[in-house]
Amino acid sequence: MMNEALKKIISEGKDLTLNSQDVKKGSIFIAIVGLEFDGRDFIEEAIKNGASAVIYESANYSKNKAWNVPSFGIENLNQKIAEIAELFFQNPSQSIKVIGVTGTNGKTSVVGWLQQCFSSLNQSAGSIGTLGSGEKNLKKTLNTTPDTIALNRILNDFKKKGIQYAAMEVSSHAIKQNRIANIVFDIKVLTNVTRDHLDYHKTLANYQKIKKQFFSDGECKNFILNIDDCIGQELLMEVDWSEKNLTTYAIDVQADLMAQNIVYKDRKMMFDLLYKDKAYNLSTNVFGTHNVYNILGVIGCLLTYQFSIDQIIKAIELLKSIPGRNEIIQVSKEGWPRVVLDYAHTPDALKNVLQSLRAISDNEIILLFGCGGNRDKGKRRKMALVANEYADKVIVTTDNPRYEDPLEIIKDITKNITTSHVVIESREQAIKKAIGMMEENSILLIAGKGHEQHQEIKGIKYQFSDKDIALLELGGIT
Repeated sequence: MMNEALKKIISEGKDLTLNSQDVKKGSIFIAIVGLEFDGRDFIEEAIKNGASAVIYESANYSKNKAWNVPSFGIENLNQKIAEIAELFFQNPSQSIKVIGVTGTNGKTSVVGWLQQCFSSLNQSAGSIGTLGSGEKNLKKTLNTTPDTIALNRILNDFKKKGIQYAAMEVSSHAIKQNRIANIVFDIKVLTNVTRDHLDYHKTLANYQKIKKQFFSDGECKNFILNIDDCIGQELLMEVDWSEKNLTTYAIDVQADLMAQNIVYKDRKMMFDLLYKDKAYNLSTNVFGTHNVYNILGVIGCLLTYQFSIDQIIKAIELLKSIPGRNEIIQVSKEGWPRVVLDYAHTPDALKNVLQSLRAISDNEIILLFGCGGNRDKGKRRKMALVANEYADKVIVTTDNPRYEDPLEIIKDITKNITTSHVVIESREQAIKKAIGMMEENSILLIAGKGHEQHQEIKGIKYQFSDKDIALLELGGIT
């Protein structure tokens, strides 16, 4: 519990920040102990930069120097930041319909398409996630789900602008680290749960448990679940839904929303939407069965807000691809994808996008991919096996090697590659080589980095864009 003096300091502060470099005159600096840095080491810097008060983690800390601003030591400060942010920003999530989307894959697409649909329906909506935050021109965020203070600041800005809806990605890290504590969610959505982030969660069971926790925390009443997913099925059985508004969606099992007869025709993906014993034909500008699931999740949210099925279908038909997600950067003469950019960096995501390309065409598929350093090494073998099954030719290259030796990462991949492949360490040269390998009817998938504008090597983020390099090379040969 916070004492009255601290509450007064917080309510009168001009800003809150966890970063001493962001401190301005009148800011309150919160010094937490993080995974990489101890914020208490930067208290003096924060005060020099104009901090009006300091709140610091008191456990295992001896304050041996007087500071000329009010200071408050709190034990287990990380667990109290949500309360501090709620007091300072006056809980803006209570004034906005916040939709939280979690899952291994599909979060960015569902959030982005929700925002697009709301816009088509003449509703004001903001988004928060991997691509950034905002309405139209998204501002970069440090994490998929920002820290508690940054998240409340964004929602507070939405509130001031009169934004009605906020669709946000909810990562497993954010759930475990309590970044979303005290956020009032109006709808919670599950896309799917497959293998990811085991470098952090250690086991798949731990990761699944954290994802499921999102659906038991808080007072949310509206839920959208993919019940073709095993965790969706478990939630369906384990949670008491009697006093909740639950909408299920699926392709393979009986659900409230279903998709059938997925076909590709006239440069479109079409399918039948089954809802309340009626079938509606949908035509979309995106492709892939995995995106059918994402669209069903979006439809579930819009139905929850009482938009008519006819309104929703019109909005879905206007959807545009999300940057770096099945993004087509060159089309064939027939109008089908020829060069595709995708963020796929998990075995399941890579399988999904490759399967979607196979559904469109029997032509040769060239796959370019790598794996991130200092992350779950088990994914490397699994992604190699996916490449063997679905790609005709493979170029193995770097992704974000971080602090690992790029060649060691490549070695972990290639020892499991059995299909025709080459190794090119430089990602730029690999992209150029891949484009040069293409025949008239080839399809090239550049996987792993998607929208990212950098490549991280030995702690340094270098400017790097798969899309820019590919477009430049394509421009030189067309």
